[in-house]
Amino acid sequence: MKKTLLALAVAGISTSALAAGNIYDNGESSFNISGEIDTYLSTSEKKTNGVSTNKKDADIDLWAKIQIDAQHKLNQDVTLFGSFEIENGEGFAGDADNKSVSTDDLYFGAYIGQNWGVAVGEIGDFGDTLDAITLDITNEGYDRADDFVNGLESGGHAAAVKGSFEKLTVIADVYLDQAENNDVAYGFSAEYALNDMFTVGAMYQDQGTRFYKEEGKVEKLEYSITGASARFNMNNFEAAVAYIVEDINNEELDTIAAAAAYQINDARLYTTFGFSDGEKDVEGHYYTLGTDYKLSANLKTFIEYSVVETEDRLEKVEGDLVVAGAYYTF
Repeated sequence: MKKTLLALAVAGISTSALAAGNIYDNGESSFNISGEIDTYLSTSEKKTNGVSTNKKDADIDLWAKIQIDAQHKLNQDVTLFGSFEIENGEGFAGDADNKSVSTDDLYFGAYIGQNWGVAVGEIGDFGDTLDAITLDITNEGYDRADDFVNGLESGGHAAAVKGSFEKLTVIADVYLDQAENNDVAYGFSAEYALNDMFTVGAMYQDQGTRFYKEEGKVEKLEYSITGASARFNMNNFEAAVAYIVEDINNEELDTIAAAAAYQINDARLYTTFGFSDGEKDVEGHYYTLGTDYKLSANLKTFIEYSVVETEDRLEKVEGDLVVAGAYYTF
């Protein structure tokens, strides 16, 4: 497979075509290759009830991907598309180095007319219902919807329908599971642009009852997510806020999350934070402070400091993370 991809990339590609990522486009079919190499320097520590339980000294990690995108115009109204990534590495702060190559974010679908699309597989990059409340403007830092809610990793077993209109985007998705005791999960979301500066969104996802193996034990989870968000963007400043309610085994966990960023030429300052409050004295918070700098169109550097803390009647868990890195895209 590696030799085949290399041959495709080399055969007949001009320097300008390679820079654009376009291998060919004959007006009916197109084929594109792009990629990314991420370099990280990170250190982290986790404490349970005040005692350090997992401390990682500063270390360098790399992660890389090649992304393949293709489209084919079937007729005047239907355009087929497909996408997948070839990945290597685990990113930063992994439990073990992994040099194996795998595919990720594999999906296939069709655009129908001017406004609709449908995809099957790992649909996250195409669109899922959590997009409406995901505020993440960091590089690697925390976002409630992206990092802490029990979002389903489709694993190639999901389907989504997306409608894109002038001011409105709607998504419906469904996650199947062959396990007899696991329910089918489904969700709906909508985002509406009030004007050039303000966008509002709302979503609901019901995962039903599912069973997970945790530390050798089978755990039962009944779970659903409801959320709403508002976003503001003007000139060099952007901000967003979300209110998220998670129903976890018939107990609610409420979270208020926010994010803000300010652009100064090629530099950017940003932060995300959130506060959670649940039943039975469950609470928590998180925040990320960071800055990044765009050295060129293909190279960006950043540094971030993140903290997360959760607490209930029995246990208090604290974690902090410092990560600096560079993204090289091609």
